[in-house]
Amino acid sequence: MSTPPAEPDDGASARAQNPTSTVGVVVIGGGVAGLVAAWEAARAGSSVTVLEAADSFGGLVGSNPVAGVALDSGAESFATRGGTVAALIDDLGLASEIVTPSRVPARVHHDGFSRAMPATGVLGIPTDLDAPGLAEVLGADGLARARLDLDLPVDVTGARPAAGPGAVARGVGPSPAPGPTLAALVTARMGEAVTDRLLRPVVRGVHSVEPEELAATDLLPGVLDRLARTGSLAASLAEIRAAAPAGSAVQGVRGGIHRLVEALVADLTRAGADLRPGTPVDSLTPDGGGWLVHAGSIRIRAGKVLLASPPHTWGFLGAPPQPGATTGDPARTDGRDGIRSTPEATNALARLAADWPAPSGVDLVTLVLDDTALPEHPRAGVLVAVPGRGAKALTYASAKWDWVAQAAGPDRAVIRLSYAAGIVPGDAAERATLALSDAGRLLGITIGADALIDHIRVSLTLPRPTRAWGMSQHVEAARSTVTAMGSLDVAGTWIAGTGLASVIADARDAGRRISGF
Repeated sequence: MSTPPAEPDDGASARAQNPTSTVGVVVIGGGVAGLVAAWEAARAGSSVTVLEAADSFGGLVGSNPVAGVALDSGAESFATRGGTVAALIDDLGLASEIVTPSRVPARVHHDGFSRAMPATGVLGIPTDLDAPGLAEVLGADGLARARLDLDLPVDVTGARPAAGPGAVARGVGPSPAPGPTLAALVTARMGEAVTDRLLRPVVRGVHSVEPEELAATDLLPGVLDRLARTGSLAASLAEIRAAAPAGSAVQGVRGGIHRLVEALVADLTRAGADLRPGTPVDSLTPDGGGWLVHAGSIRIRAGKVLLASPPHTWGFLGAPPQPGATTGDPARTDGRDGIRSTPEATNALARLAADWPAPSGVDLVTLVLDDTALPEHPRAGVLVAVPGRGAKALTYASAKWDWVAQAAGPDRAVIRLSYAAGIVPGDAAERATLALSDAGRLLGITIGADALIDHIRVSLTLPRPTRAWGMSQHVEAARSTVTAMGSLDVAGTWIAGTGLASVIADARDAGRRISGF
């Protein structure tokens, strides 16, 4: 009697059609951090696969065509501190393409007018209280209050003041950092006008948080010691400014920062890396001493995994267990790796993701305008003291970058406006009307609809800055958790900090670690 045929095993059939590949390193997230870490790992000889959920690589660094010109859709410059970004650009063969922005004084918009910011400020805070134009920005009373900084007794060291009214309104509690918040220090020394009209718009633009949410000594190391010695905040900041390296604090790349992403992708391709855009990860599960990664029909067994996407995207880990629940598989440890790739490790990551502060959003609207249709106006960037339901900043890209002016062509102006999420309309005509109105208001001119050649909107999701209060505990927890695992690492702005200088330095280190285990 013959044996009846076995029922089809759908799982076995699927596995046969989609066999599991094996690689040394899987990088989840193809933003700048993921690409840089993958590039370092590939250079060290590791086999590398990069899985990116979006249809293109780059994350917060990308490009979009506007009026036929490929312009940066996210980051458009990098901080020169430490030489980190320039070193990578050099390694990628683009050193000759580094450019410096034009020295166009920034302006600040307050009470319906845009006025030039002091040229010698630090984070907008004046270092020279006799600087020309300071009275116009602060008003007579505001300037008189600021000048009290020169005579006030020094009494801020070790203080732990509560957040100001603006922070309370946002539900932010007192700073956990020792010493004063940045807002408290500046307000105590120079008054509210300096804090609200100069410091606040700069901090919002650079760090995407309020100055009540930052420790003064974090952004201005040594400022309290200098204050105790010099007797004034202005003199303390003047010393900090004088100690800064000569040259521009930021630079860019001719043709756009997005060329950095293109160069990384090209180098990785030449190195044999498997680059997969449009490939969101469905699950990440322990597999012996490594990890099993599922992404659609793709199954990869990885010796190491680098998480280069922010925690709010880690749905592939599943929900963390309820407090007090057990996994049934206690974490294995040894003297070298600590917690290995076990369910407990996955649960630890899921808990990190669940507890991580929510990201925020920003909308960038770029306008290409017929310059001949515009009245005369100052061609400078503008920061907004009280954005309300309007733009919080304006970048005059064609005045800031020569390459943008050349690419756009003669008689064209390129302007980018930044908005908090939820303000920019979805309808293209309404969006254009809002952006033209805001650009005109900040530049002090009327811009008619006939001046608009083209426009585009880009929406970005920004992780909470690592320098915001309370974030150090999250960062330290994430670092310690992945260090204990041995087979997993992390990278990205969510863990390294804001800006390409921070992200690239951290990602290069992560790439070396992940390939050297």
